[in-house]
Parts: sequence; C-alpha cells; structure tokens
Amino acid sequence: MRQLLFIVLVGFSSAIFSASDLSLQLLNSSLKNNYSFKERSLDPNGLKIEESSGEILFNASGFTVLVATPFKERYEITQDLITIIDLDLNQSQTINLDDLNSIFIKALLSGINDKSPEYSVTNDQPNILALNPADNSSAIQFIFNQDILGAIRYTDNLGVEHSIELTLL
Repeated sequence: MRQLLFIVLVGFSSAIFSASDLSLQLLNSSLKNNYSFKERSLDPNGLKIEESSGEILFNASGFTVLVATPFKERYEITQDLITIIDLDLNQSQTINLDDLNSIFIKALLSGINDKSPEYSVTNDQPNILALNPADNSSAIQFIFNQDILGAIRYTDNLGVEHSIELTLL
C-alpha cells in the first residue's frame, strides 16, 4: 500500500513539474513575440493612474519599446545597453544595463531560467507565472489568457504598481 501511495505521489509530482516546465516554455516563446501594449501605473501616494501605450518589438539583439502616448519615446535594449530616445525633444541617453541590475529586463532579453540564482519561478495561480526575486522585492507576474501572454504586472522599487496589457501584433 505504501509503495502504491509513493508511486501515485511521484507521478502526481512529475505531472506538476512538467506542467510548470510547459508554462515556462510557453512564457519564453511568448517573450519573443511582438506586442502592442497599454501600460497603466498607480502611484499609491497620489492615487493617480497614469497611462501609456505603444509597441514592444523583439529582434535578434534585444528589443525596442516604442512609446506612442503620452510622449513619443523609443527605448532600445540590448544585452549591454539601454538607449533612451525622446522623440519629442530630440534627445537621447545611454545607460549601461549592468548599472540597472533589472531582473525584469534580463528576463525579457534572455528568457526565464528556472535555475537562476536571482529569482525563483512559481505557478501558484492558474494562468499566472511569477518571478520572485531572491532579494525579496516584488514579484513580476506574467498573466496568460489560455496560451497567450495577456499582461505583465509588477510593483517597482518606488511602490508604483504597473499593469501592462499586451496584444499580439
């Protein structure tokens, strides 16, 4: 009887782990698609909701975020640099990616690794895969509608809550 129970538990555990692997595989393949987005942020101090929209375009060297509203901006992200271009003011700035140490940007660039020392990956809620940073900062939630990545939610280090709704291009 104990052997049968052990076999059932091992089989059930294997099914759970393979389902997580499938979700991780689905997330990584979803992070290679191009999207239009609508981002809403809520600052709990001012209780003000701000909104922006645009496109996220992935390519072989990284990805580009084109912000259409409220200001026209372009963010070009590679493995080494982030170039921020303010299209309205015709100004640009370059930041070394190592200076930011952003798990979120690293995940978008390189995909999610379930063996990363920087975060753990959980699938505690249906349709949500979460990255939980090892430094105990807020989780980054990737929310799926069936097999389609539909939203990303996180709270930044200033306490501002962000929700990014995605639509495949």
